[in-house]
Amino acid sequence: MIEYKTPTELLETSPQLCPTPIDDAFYEGAGEALAGADRVSSEVLGDLEGAAVELDAGSAVVITLLEGPQIVNVWAYNQADPDERIWHESVIREGIFLRRHTRVWGTMARYRPLLTVLEDTVVADPQLPAGQHHPYYGGGGTPSDWQFAGGADGVKTTWEQFRDLLVARGVSPAGLNEHLCLFQRSIVDRDRQRVEILPSNAVAGDRIALFAEQDLCVLIALSPYLDGSTPIAELGVPQPRPVRIETTERLVEPLPWPYPGISYPDMSRYLDDSGTRTTEPVPTPGIDYSL
Repeated sequence: MIEYKTPTELLETSPQLCPTPIDDAFYEGAGEALAGADRVSSEVLGDLEGAAVELDAGSAVVITLLEGPQIVNVWAYNQADPDERIWHESVIREGIFLRRHTRVWGTMARYRPLLTVLEDTVVADPQLPAGQHHPYYGGGGTPSDWQFAGGADGVKTTWEQFRDLLVARGVSPAGLNEHLCLFQRSIVDRDRQRVEILPSNAVAGDRIALFAEQDLCVLIALSPYLDGSTPIAELGVPQPRPVRIETTERLVEPLPWPYPGISYPDMSRYLDDSGTRTTEPVPTPGIDYSL
């Protein structure tokens, strides 16, 4: 029987892949603070237009299903430097499925945690333990994915929702990459090396809470794939189920980065005077590029 390990267990069995420690006690405390935290904002998302929320470091966003299972896609970037954004290399560190205390990492060169899961109430079917929820990728959110699967014309995919949200904020959509697939149930087909979508086990009232490690803009989109139970070609024009999106006050001060004892590059090689990642091509010190 397949048993997926917790992030801390992954560290113990694969330290070469996951060299950074997880302070479980810190995140337990943040989760306790979440229970009594004031909500700063609350909105209901029920269409395929998407939503964007800004989170201060130390606060959280809580996404709750209101009427039943619904795949919710999430992508995030640094408010001050959009080049620092969610990166799929997280799966190498902490596994393909998000669970409590899983950290979602950002891009090089900083390569540091952006979000951490504080709470997850979804209960997977014990009869199929290989089918878990919240895969880091495998959501099929692009227009070509939708069309290839036989989806109806004129339906706004996750990628298009994210694109429009970014353009409205003056941020280039060129940096869009894989996104989180919350409430999506998936299984890894080892023979075909594919992530397959299964009907979600989530129910109305289920929620997931994500803790902001940095000041972030978080994009949220309802997937036209709904709950994954119906073939795309049979969906017609999908009617997504609504979710509530809440942001909280600051729960705790995030852990300092880098963690004590963890080596970290000299960021002056990568950042300009304002702290934004520079696009100027410069040689790496110590390397002779002459032919």
